[in-house]
Amino acid sequence: MTGARSDDPAIQFREDIAAFFRRLRAQRAEHMLTPTQLQALGHLERGGPMTAAALAALEQVTPQSIARTVALLADEGTITRQADPADARASLISLTDHGRHMLLADRERRTRWLADALDAECTEAERELLFIAGRILRRLGTGESRS
Repeated sequence: MTGARSDDPAIQFREDIAAFFRRLRAQRAEHMLTPTQLQALGHLERGGPMTAAALAALEQVTPQSIARTVALLADEGTITRQADPADARASLISLTDHGRHMLLADRERRTRWLADALDAECTEAERELLFIAGRILRRLGTGESRS
């Protein structure tokens, strides 16, 4: 989209989504993990143990950036690193029980906030529209087809 104007609905939609995610991120549990660190833990929970290179690819960051994130997560005791049996030069990064607990506590807090906000601020019809929009956003974000 070249030459987008400030009254462009796509611009407003992007800004609306950004404002919502800022508010949702603010509802984090009582820990000092950053959104990037939580996202990395989520990838490990969903994908299982993986190398730093695989995690960097999922996060779409440089290997140097993911190395800092991994070091901080290891210091917090939320992940472990062990030698990759397939490549002695690499380490497999795994989620610890402590990391899983922190991730789940964070998700529960955000989910509770979202459920309360939906109940307090939205009509039943608006909630249904948001759930439909969520499925569309997932499709757009993952590149899945409509079928």
